[in-house]
Amino acid sequence: MERRVTIRDIAKAAGVHFTTVSRALTKHPCIPAATRERIAKIAVDLGYAPDPMVSALTNYRIRLKATSFHGNIAWMTNGFTRNGWNSCATFGLYFEGAKKRAEQLGYRLEEFWLREPGMSTSRMEEILAARNIRALIFSPQPGSKMRIRLSWDRFSAVRLGYTLAWPTLRTVSADCFNAVQVVVRHARSLGYRRLGFVVTSKSDARVDRAWSGGFLSFQRLWPREEKLPLLSTKVITATNFLKWVKAHRPDVVVSQELWLLDVLEKNGYSVPRDIGFATPTLTSFSHTRKISGVNENALETGGSAVEAVVAMVQRGESGIPTTIQSVLTRGTWEDGDTLLRKTSETPP
Repeated sequence: MERRVTIRDIAKAAGVHFTTVSRALTKHPCIPAATRERIAKIAVDLGYAPDPMVSALTNYRIRLKATSFHGNIAWMTNGFTRNGWNSCATFGLYFEGAKKRAEQLGYRLEEFWLREPGMSTSRMEEILAARNIRALIFSPQPGSKMRIRLSWDRFSAVRLGYTLAWPTLRTVSADCFNAVQVVVRHARSLGYRRLGFVVTSKSDARVDRAWSGGFLSFQRLWPREEKLPLLSTKVITATNFLKWVKAHRPDVVVSQELWLLDVLEKNGYSVPRDIGFATPTLTSFSHTRKISGVNENALETGGSAVEAVVAMVQRGESGIPTTIQSVLTRGTWEDGDTLLRKTSETPP
């Protein structure tokens, strides 16, 4: 049986220590890129393939050791005020989840405000370089078509959500499309037929229209009498919302605008007796009612952003990617008191 090529064989051929080979093959940033490439070529030429059992044992040993400090990860904000990025509870949970996961992996999450008075692109790059920070996580932007200029080749970076339009970095987000589909399935399984969807055009644009897309993907399959027009305008007010409700008579409202529940009840509608209410994003706002809907699992999304950017640093990946990858966190349905069972049917 032919002997397996080992790391020590590669080290001998390359004229380096075997630990250098190990780090080079995992693209550790402490090994120069040229050295990594040279060692990788030698490994290929020798027919090296990692032993899966050895890799599993190594990972196990690493998990047993106390986590050492590896450096800082920058939480990049771009709000019009220092705390403007944290405009809803979901974004705060992103940060909390990212901070916790960073600490578990041996990193510290540090906040940087791009609109700091006197701040410029070159100044921000100088600050990050002085602190030896290469990993960047961009928090949700204040608008849906934001652009940020940096010397991207210096950094490994990911974006949370879709509001950073350029550059198109690796994306970590809640699965908004699926969240709406989960709401629709639950409402339909309870017997609701005339589902009405309400969303501002600005909010829908922030999630790359995943909310309206998730709803319409199901609505197109329903009978004509069950297809209500979406209420999707720049501004939703109590007046235009109530006018829409009276004109189209939905038996359930699906929306992330939770204040509309109060509008219904203040205008004589009993929820859920007269009209149901459900949301694809339970964590965006607080409410006194236990609303039926999808918990976006925002803590996990924040943690995933850290895992993604740390993996990029470890692989030596930086700059604007040529192929965009996304990590989507699916939400979890939570029963509330704003929907009731109307029938036992279970349509799509």
